[in-house]
Amino acid sequence: MKNQEKKYIKATIVIIFLIAIVAVLNFSQSLLNQDNTESYPYAINKATEILNTLLDDVPFAIIREGNPGFIKVDDLPKDKKFSEYTPFWAKKLCSKLFNSNNQTSKGFTCRGIVTDSVGISYLVHLKVEDILSNLKPNRPEMLKIGAGFPNIEPNQFPERLEVFFTVLKNPSTLSNTNFAQIFSNSQNDKNKPFTELDIASNSIYESSNNFYKDEGLENLNVQPKYSFINPTAERYTAKMLINRLPYKIREDKAFCPFKKLIVQIQWNSNPKYYSEPENQNGNIQRIHLMAIKGNLDI
Repeated sequence: MKNQEKKYIKATIVIIFLIAIVAVLNFSQSLLNQDNTESYPYAINKATEILNTLLDDVPFAIIREGNPGFIKVDDLPKDKKFSEYTPFWAKKLCSKLFNSNNQTSKGFTCRGIVTDSVGISYLVHLKVEDILSNLKPNRPEMLKIGAGFPNIEPNQFPERLEVFFTVLKNPSTLSNTNFAQIFSNSQNDKNKPFTELDIASNSIYESSNNFYKDEGLENLNVQPKYSFINPTAERYTAKMLINRLPYKIREDKAFCPFKKLIVQIQWNSNPKYYSEPENQNGNIQRIHLMAIKGNLDI
């Protein structure tokens, strides 16, 4: 009987021990799942922080093309708008965004490793691509919108694989140097207004030969209020609207209206390689966020 009791006690101990092992394993797996669940929000928040900072707080000319990209300020022109962007500022920015102040001849490298509160390390990498303007028209395209506009659809420019900006053309004579108000030097002159207060409320003293005329309207003998009959639209390429990038660059890349910014966050979900986000032996995880930044520095 005693032998049976001993066997029963041993079996009970083994069962309890197995239950404890299963509980520990389940708890460890739960912690691992929690680590992995929290990694994605951390990675997304970090990528979002980088893109928002580059889009809102960093001038277009400072973000340089590359894989990884670079932050460079030491070849900017001596312009007041760039005065605050010093090497110290660039170093501080890269330390904050990428936990790195690695500097080369191309600038501060947009690549580094950051670590979260759990101890998981993330490789942070920014790729920058210049989006170049390829078309080289010497002057804007012009198109008559149509006499029926706006009651009917306007005439459309032909499709182009390029970024364009379209505006309604100012009446041509308004930009002419001959457009000027003619006033009298003497109050006795009844043919010309002496001050602006002497101008009739429904007209402006200006020759009908050079007032508010669009192309072809000078022969219609219409009043100024009809000047926008069949107005002209102008289409400009990005290259026509922006200056050259304010840093040295090859001639074929002299005009760059946009930059593509791609952030990659990479980490290893295997606890053995938490501190080694580039180790391919573990379980590599990645996310990518992309944004387009326009040249607003001009």
